[in-house]
Amino acid sequence: MDRPRSLALAACGMSLALALPAASWAKKPSDAAKPKTEARPSEGSSLPLLPPTTAPITVGSVFERLAEFDAKMTSLTLSFKQTVRLEEGGAAQSKDGTLRFLKPRRLKLEYLRPEPQTVVSDGRTFWVWRKWINQVIESSFEDWRKNDPALEGLLNFGNYASLLKRYDVTVGKVAEPDAAGHRTFRLDLRPKAKDADFVLALTMSTKDYFPYSARLTAAGAVVESEFSEVRFNPDLSRSQFDFIPPKDADVFRYPTGN
Repeated sequence: MDRPRSLALAACGMSLALALPAASWAKKPSDAAKPKTEARPSEGSSLPLLPPTTAPITVGSVFERLAEFDAKMTSLTLSFKQTVRLEEGGAAQSKDGTLRFLKPRRLKLEYLRPEPQTVVSDGRTFWVWRKWINQVIESSFEDWRKNDPALEGLLNFGNYASLLKRYDVTVGKVAEPDAAGHRTFRLDLRPKAKDADFVLALTMSTKDYFPYSARLTAAGAVVESEFSEVRFNPDLSRSQFDFIPPKDADVFRYPTGN
């Protein structure tokens, strides 16, 4: 997989390294003369909000909030916009799409532009389907993790304790409180592993501790991402994360040689 695409996936997934509201629909008394209608799947709710606080923002307090968030989360959907450029200059490439996540490690990214592309994992296998050339890259979950450490963040939703073990985390700039009393701040993550060289900066707010933007700098490339339309605990079925390569697609194993 070419490096800019790998970095784009990493930024989106890593920034998200951060209850199921009952989908109870009002039911009228049964009427034998009328056909029964099934309950519609819940589209989820907005992110749970927290009251403003004046307490210092520390790595410990941030991860405590993230752990609380994770304890309530079972699924998540959002839209994203990304810009990928080289540090030495050149034209930037813009991307946008959607993301779906279902615990424990089912993930689906749909890139809508500039070219349609699907990245999906059922927790065992990773697939990347480049639709415009009908090419599929297939990898086992563990091989993908081992051979592309920059994408590690895709695999760590809800595992915040391990993030603290594997990354050096610092709190960057903290803004002044807004009219509602909330502050935005930056969280910087640097991998402790010597063979992984990148910096991920997440911009978050004390209102929900969810990253609304991310900046990944790695291998001479900068990937900036913005997230919107976040839905908390929508009803997602496991079948949404299944993938069967099209019969006429070129399928390649990643890494090569396996």
